[in-house]
Amino acid sequence: MEQSATDLTAVLTGIVGEQLGGQEVDPDDDFYALGGDSLIALRVVSAVQERGIAMTLKDLLFHPTVRELAAHLATQAPAPAAAPAPAAERDALLDPSDRILVPVGVAAALPASALQVGIIYLCETSGDPELYHSIIGWETVAAFDERLFREALAELCDRHAALRTSFDLGTYSESVQLQWEKVEPPLTVERIGDDNPAKGHDNIRDWSREGLTLPIDWSRAPLFRCHVVAQPDSFHVAIASHHAIVDGWSYGRLIVDLLELYAAKLRGENAELPRPPATGEHDFIVAERELLASGEAADFWHGQADSEPLLFSRGQFHGAANAVAGVEFTVPGVVLDGMRATARDAGVSLKSLALAAHARALSAWTGRDDVVSGVVVNTRPERPGADLMVGLYLNTVPLRLTDLGAPLPELARRAHASERDGAPYRAFPLAQIESRLGRPPFDVTFNFMNFHVYEDLDGTQGLRTRDWWVKGKPSFPFRVDFEVDGAEAGSRVSVAYDPALLDEARVREYARHFEAALTAAGGTA
Repeated sequence: MEQSATDLTAVLTGIVGEQLGGQEVDPDDDFYALGGDSLIALRVVSAVQERGIAMTLKDLLFHPTVRELAAHLATQAPAPAAAPAPAAERDALLDPSDRILVPVGVAAALPASALQVGIIYLCETSGDPELYHSIIGWETVAAFDERLFREALAELCDRHAALRTSFDLGTYSESVQLQWEKVEPPLTVERIGDDNPAKGHDNIRDWSREGLTLPIDWSRAPLFRCHVVAQPDSFHVAIASHHAIVDGWSYGRLIVDLLELYAAKLRGENAELPRPPATGEHDFIVAERELLASGEAADFWHGQADSEPLLFSRGQFHGAANAVAGVEFTVPGVVLDGMRATARDAGVSLKSLALAAHARALSAWTGRDDVVSGVVVNTRPERPGADLMVGLYLNTVPLRLTDLGAPLPELARRAHASERDGAPYRAFPLAQIESRLGRPPFDVTFNFMNFHVYEDLDGTQGLRTRDWWVKGKPSFPFRVDFEVDGAEAGSRVSVAYDPALLDEARVREYARHFEAALTAAGGTA
């Protein structure tokens, strides 16, 4: 049904306000300046589409105020109803000669994504079992009932196909991911009588250190494990999973779902969780293949990456780095609040402002006025419930900024514009960018993390969590993580680097420049 711009303004104001946590939204407020990010944007798009209104993520990126968006959408045709692809259609992505080889017990067989294949290749060639093998741990303050926890874990596996996925890299004409109908929940339990939480913490960390050294068998699902150390009044949990099946947001989604399922069982109730879309992985593979055939996408990223390497000369670095060393600093609340105010005034997201500060720090650190940094971006399909999906739905793409002596708000607007222009191509495989360039397109990466999915735990009845920790190793030689409102440590910056390529003093110099740029961005210098 066609709606006027006036009608749409009222509808969109309500949707945007709801998805931003109940904020009051003026029609001329910028969505991203109000705190919107890529995951919240997907929720807005989904909610609008469910009203029968044609809208894409690109529409919100280019028309970030309600008034602008309403005027634009009023000219669009109604959105067609989206029907989920049946299993036969999902399997049709495979060659017919491959489909007959799919074993009994597989619910769906799909080509592996380019990023999955690239990660697995790096892990196999590096021989490092810790590479892209992540563990998240925490303490749950509640009674531990092993039977109920196993039931919750089994329901979690039924709910998310990624937890039932294995890979076959040789049987078929291409690398394939197999989503099995059922898997045995990989739970081990250790019980100790000591009620000192520190003892439980030590035991779960001991398990994690041993677990990270175990090799991965890609051919056997599940590719994750769960360990519990149960004490009289609480229990510690660690979930170890490979990055080939789970990204950072997905990790949070899994933990929230698991604890919601378990808490409901403790209360003798059924958890009423919204269902994630059944065809999310299929939709992602289709979108990736379309982009692979796009010369426009290839040209865009080549233009972003085609600059001299920032840190390492050609041939100095290739393959997987051993980024085992790190430097950290906290971002005080007063600085973060100031950055939010600066971002609102500039009409950009907090991420864009932090990215501008990162580029300014790189310039001061290297003496370059033309820098390229890898930036981690969300690649989830634009469909209802995309934020509920569990899988590997991210990419790291090159972003180039020049004239870095400009004021930080102006740099942030340029960073936002570059991300906006690259959004239609965000799932274009990094390996293709590197192949055309003939070298890695960047040697520094920036990851802005605001995992507000964990806020869903605030409403979980019957348990609470504390003592969160995470361990993982990416393949990049110099990685900067900006974490907003973390579960334990608040807001902080973590820099992981390969000590064989960079010494600590040099890395600390970058950290000082970045801390100063963030302070300036927050108006507290």
